[in-house]
Amino acid sequence: MTTPHLDQIWERTVTGLKAQAGAPMVFGGPVRAGGLELRYFSGARTSALRDLNVARGAGLGGKVWRERRPAEVDEYSAATSITHHYDEPVGREGLRAIVAVPVLQGGQVRGVLYAGSREAGACGDRLRSLTWGMARRLSADLATEAEIERRLAARMAESAALRERIRRIHAELRVLKGEAKDPALRRKLAALAEDVTGGARPAQRHERTALSPRERDILALVAEGLSYRYVGERLGLAQQTVKSYMRDIIARLGVHSRHEAVVEARRQGILP
Repeated sequence: MTTPHLDQIWERTVTGLKAQAGAPMVFGGPVRAGGLELRYFSGARTSALRDLNVARGAGLGGKVWRERRPAEVDEYSAATSITHHYDEPVGREGLRAIVAVPVLQGGQVRGVLYAGSREAGACGDRLRSLTWGMARRLSADLATEAEIERRLAARMAESAALRERIRRIHAELRVLKGEAKDPALRRKLAALAEDVTGGARPAQRHERTALSPRERDILALVAEGLSYRYVGERLGLAQQTVKSYMRDIIARLGVHSRHEAVVEARRQGILP
């Protein structure tokens, strides 16, 4: 599956090469588990090649994929250096001379870029050189995008881990508040727990459903995935009492399950 940014990079490449080289048709696509996917086109007259999956070693693109080096044919239908699995769609498009270049990353073929003509023997040194150069540029652009995606995924994972730590701390603060004997300490722990949630979505404070402190204690532990029995043990309540509280919480939040209650509470800023 490609992202919008990857689509833009490929589309910019094929349209740019066509404009620079003046080739009748430029196309290409990424190598995936299912094959080489021809997804991007500039100058196509038909849809014959669109979304074609080229097998490794088959046709011109499959040869380039397997050998990891550029290749070309001056007359596709008569070429002896390639297999002819795709003569029918190539013929429907009217392509005869084609140059194909691998898009390499880390020594692996990540895609293939083609430039073709509807005249035999029309590739030439200029088209060949421009296609090779554009394939190298495409490889660099894709590598940059992959690094951006990697860093973004790492940042998102770090953020998710931080949110989970904050939620665990919030749940523990609510438990400690209930266990504290000193009224001043209870108030301080309650204020800290409120700060955790209040800072998460300040713009939504006015939306919060009114839940009692005990209901918030229970919901915070339920949000951690704890069973009603274990929630009761942590808070000194019977399991049936916890269930009764949760029924009230679910009704008050206007939802239908404990999972939906947690999601809605987080949306309102009741939970971090």
